[in-house]
Amino acid sequence: MNVHNVLKLLHLIAVVVFLGDIVVTAVWRLLADRTREPRVIVYALRLVQFTDKYLLVPSVFALAATGMLRAHLQDIPLWTNPALAAGQVCFMLCGIVWSQTLRPIQARQLAMAEALGDTGASFDDYLQLTQKWFRWGILAMALAFGSMALMVLH
Repeated sequence: MNVHNVLKLLHLIAVVVFLGDIVVTAVWRLLADRTREPRVIVYALRLVQFTDKYLLVPSVFALAATGMLRAHLQDIPLWTNPALAAGQVCFMLCGIVWSQTLRPIQARQLAMAEALGDTGASFDDYLQLTQKWFRWGILAMALAFGSMALMVLH
């Protein structure tokens, strides 16, 4: 097994983990919110934070490192090939949406959900944020899958 194949394997594993985390997070959120049970929602939001920290973030670094290293070793011009450049831009925009919008909403919702059981806070306020989270989440998901499509089909 040569270094190119090892890097390709690591890159593909990172893609599966990255995209899988994004999809599973949306499913967890949807199913947890449908219960309208604060304890279930809090648990799901904590799982999202856990998987973001231990699966999503490491997969992002692995994707970037293995992708750029493979391109460098194979003399593939990442920024002069329009499809590869667009794929990288989509990947970066996905990260911006996640870090600047989705992650802060998740943190705010966790605090709200923890207070739901204690203070009788409004579930409607929580659900309004959920709608915002899903709108931005769909954009992040489209960017992530678009990035993959551009990279694979270039």
